[in-house]
Amino acid sequence: MGVTIDRSAHAAIVTLRWPERRNALGPQEAEQVAEAIAEAAGSGAAALVLTGEKAFCAGGDLPSILAAIEGADPAEVEAIVYDRFQTLARALRGCRIPTVAAVNGAAIGLGLDLALWCDRRFVAPSARLGQGWARMGLVPGTGGAALLERLAPGLLWKLLGSGGELTVDDAAAHGIAEVVADPVAAAVEFAAALSRVGSQALAGYVALTRTGLPDDAYLHECARLQSHRLTSADFARRVERSGLTAKKE
Repeated sequence: MGVTIDRSAHAAIVTLRWPERRNALGPQEAEQVAEAIAEAAGSGAAALVLTGEKAFCAGGDLPSILAAIEGADPAEVEAIVYDRFQTLARALRGCRIPTVAAVNGAAIGLGLDLALWCDRRFVAPSARLGQGWARMGLVPGTGGAALLERLAPGLLWKLLGSGGELTVDDAAAHGIAEVVADPVAAAVEFAAALSRVGSQALAGYVALTRTGLPDDAYLHECARLQSHRLTSADFARRVERSGLTAKKE
């Protein structure tokens, strides 16, 4: 099914629906989600809720990524990262209404970055959060390093030194997320509360609170660094050890 948009009275709910791969995203899927976010942003809802079926987002879909970058040079890979994957970051940063991540299951790498781009995060007790990128010798290609440092200074370095996993309790202790039994229900309830503020005032809060988010210059640098990692011999060796191969159409 891909990605769906559902409406409650006050929330536009964008749901990633690739459960067979825990909503890991390739370039095409990333663009689809970004388009859905842009559509939901203009729906008249008080807030946008981003969630996933059976999992939030387990990261980038490596076989799809390998297929997309096969034979490409660093400049071409940089364009893929910026034009396709980073559309997600720009869609969330530019969303005119408050954004809420409702995290169930895995939010790893790209998935954690998506949650961090949102204005508020509700996570299930069973959620799995992680930095993820470093395991493949990559950097956070969608702005996650700056986002995590902004929310919890020093935590990224702690995660790099401890395998990258972030428990939900640690996420709550650092003020990154709130642990709730039903993240989607909590997000929808929050949207209803926000509706009482009024759309024009909410737009002002959105503008004022996102001034410190990574800008396009930072995202370009993320894409540049990631392109060199994705075309490196080190990454090729890690892929070979993982046993993953490019997805054939």
